[in-house]
Amino acid sequence: MVRNRYSAYYRRNRKFNIFDRSNRIPLTAENILLIVLPLILMLVLIPPKKEDKPAVLEKEASAGKASVSIVVYNHADAVIDEVPLEDYLIGVVAAEMPHTFNFEALKAQAVAARTFVLSRMQGLYGSKEKHYGADVCTDPGHCQSWISRERFLESYGNEDDWQKICRAVSETGNIVITYEGVLINPLYHSNSGGVTEDIEDVWTNVDEVPYLKSVYSPYEEDYSQYEKTTVFSWDEIKSKVGKRYPEAKLGNEAVQDFEILSWSSSGRVDKARLGSAIITGTELRELLGLRSTNLEINFLADNSIEIISRGYGHGVGMSQCGADALASHGYDFEEILKFYYTGVTVEEIRY
Repeated sequence: MVRNRYSAYYRRNRKFNIFDRSNRIPLTAENILLIVLPLILMLVLIPPKKEDKPAVLEKEASAGKASVSIVVYNHADAVIDEVPLEDYLIGVVAAEMPHTFNFEALKAQAVAARTFVLSRMQGLYGSKEKHYGADVCTDPGHCQSWISRERFLESYGNEDDWQKICRAVSETGNIVITYEGVLINPLYHSNSGGVTEDIEDVWTNVDEVPYLKSVYSPYEEDYSQYEKTTVFSWDEIKSKVGKRYPEAKLGNEAVQDFEILSWSSSGRVDKARLGSAIITGTELRELLGLRSTNLEINFLADNSIEIISRGYGHGVGMSQCGADALASHGYDFEEILKFYYTGVTVEEIRY
């Protein structure tokens, strides 16, 4: 019999016999372990080589909507929560824009809100000091408004309205606004009064921002936020000035002591004089609780002042009423965003 280099057979005495070409070596079952055990250990301790995953799998894994959590400071309840980003955005859109607005306007609002949050998470704009280190807060004076589903259904709309907002967020998932590859500061306001404002004309400590430039905003005059008339007695204004600017000196004649000194390029109040106090248009708006700095001033016979304010908000960036009006005229959400944010890119990102 021609044997291979190694062969074995089982004998009646229950011994295994292993042969090589020249020798016959009987082994007991116990001795066989000395030969087999190292082979077993090699199989167990040395893992098989793993094949690299195909790149297409990585692409498929990242193709879905991202699941990102953010830390939110709820200023009303003084509570800090970690919540899914997309769930949070639903509450922001519900609080910031009327659900009755066109769907494309709601989608534009969702993209602006998402860009706002992600830019704050990256530390690009603003400060986290006012919300104790959280990424964002629910104070509209500092970040963005937010409303819970329960409160929305109780006071503002029904389940269909809420689902409309949910779709606006989900259909724009992962989409943001960038300028030269960087997330923008997507400021927005309620109504521009017909024209938006350059950012540096609202906040004098801010440099020019190329995508936050004044643009003509049509079709806004039909909205209730477009115009409001308020009449102040001169004594009322003097009282407000005295509390805010105690060193200011004012006389008894409104026409002598209330003066608009300069206007911005968009027609908003740049500087005003109240007696001896020189203040900015934004400070005047805050002092008198006006809707905007796009003002018409009329002096009345009884020494009172009629102020007509056009628009609602600071006037920088996207006008929400303007977005709805553009959507009514066939603009989609990307066209709306590019209309108000000059030279930007609307794109889908991975995060």
